Amino acid sequence: MKSLVLCCVIVNCFVLGLCDVPQCFKLKFGEISCNQSVDVNTVIKTVPAQNECLSMAKGLEVFAKVGKMIGNKFEQLYNEEKQKVADAKMIAKKFFQLYNEEKQKIEILNNQISDITKEMNTCNDFRKITTMRESSVVVQKDYSTPQLKKCGVGMQDINKIKDNQITGSSMTDLKHRPQYGRLFETRGIKAWSTQPGPGYRATIDKWSTFGLKNQWITVDLKKDTKIIGVVTAGRPPLLLSPTYRLYHKQWVKTFSMEYKTDKSNKLNSFLDPTGKVEVFQGNTDMTTPVVNIFRFPITARWFTIRPIDYNNWISMQFDLLVC
Repeated sequence: MKSLVLCCVIVNCFVLGLCDVPQCFKLKFGEISCNQSVDVNTVIKTVPAQNECLSMAKGLEVFAKVGKMIGNKFEQLYNEEKQKVADAKMIAKKFFQLYNEEKQKIEILNNQISDITKEMNTCNDFRKITTMRESSVVVQKDYSTPQLKKCGVGMQDINKIKDNQITGSSMTDLKHRPQYGRLFETRGIKAWSTQPGPGYRATIDKWSTFGLKNQWITVDLKKDTKIIGVVTAGRPPLLLSPTYRLYHKQWVKTFSMEYKTDKSNKLNSFLDPTGKVEVFQGNTDMTTPVVNIFRFPITARWFTIRPIDYNNWISMQFDLLVC
C-alpha cells in the first residue's frame, strides 16, 4: 500500500511539474513530499522496500530526457521553419521591390513610346500635307467661319491684340488704316488699304495703284507664339455705295511673309523647298477667306505680310492661325 502511494506521489510530482524528476522525493515524518528535491539514491537507501516505485522513477527520468530531446528537436525544427518564413518574406519583399522598379521602367518606356508616337503622328501629318501639295507652295485648306474665329491668334479681338500692335507701310486715309486689316473687321472700310501708287488714276470704271511696291502690314504678338498658318480676305463690298461694283473690287492675289523672334533682330523670310522666297496664293474675290497652312509651324513674335500681286488696289484683311 505504501509503495502504491509512493508511486502516485512520483507520478503526480512529475505531471504537475512541481519538482524535477527523478529527484522529487523527501522523507518527512514517514511521508513523501515534493517540497524539496533529493537524490534518487538517497531515496533508495532510505526506502529500500519501494523498488517498484524507484524503477518507475528511473523510467520517468528517461521519459523526461526523451521528452526534452523531442522538445529541443521540435524547437530546432520550429526555428528552422521560422527562418524559412523570414527568408520567404525577405524574398517576397525583394521581389516586390524589383517588380516596382521594373514597373517604373515600363512606365518610363511607355511615356517615351508615347512621345515618339506623337512625333511620328506629327511627321505623318506633314507627309500628308506634302502629298496634298500640287506645287512648291504651302497647302491651302478650307476653314469654316467658326473655325477661323476659334483658331485665330487674336487679330479678330481688339482686347487681345491692341491697335498699337498692328502697323503698316502706308494707308489711303484714316478709314483705311492698318489697324482695320483684321479678319472680319467692322470699322472704317473694314480692311487695310495702302496709299495710291505712282501709276494711280481715277476713272469712272477703275481705281488702280499701278507701280506700288514694298508695302507691308505687321502684327506684334508681344511674345513668341507658335503659328501654323495664315488666313487672308479681300476688302468687303460697301453695299451702300452705288459705285462699289466698279472700283471697290480689291484683294491681294499673292504675297510673301516674314517673321522675327523675340530675342533676334534678324528678319526671316518664309522660303520654299528650293530656298527661294515663298509665294503664298491669296484671294480671288472680295469676301472668301483663304487659308494657307505652313509646311512647319513657326514660333515668332512679329509676322509681316508683303503683298505681291493684287486686284485694283492693295486691300486686305488677315489673321494668323494657331490650330
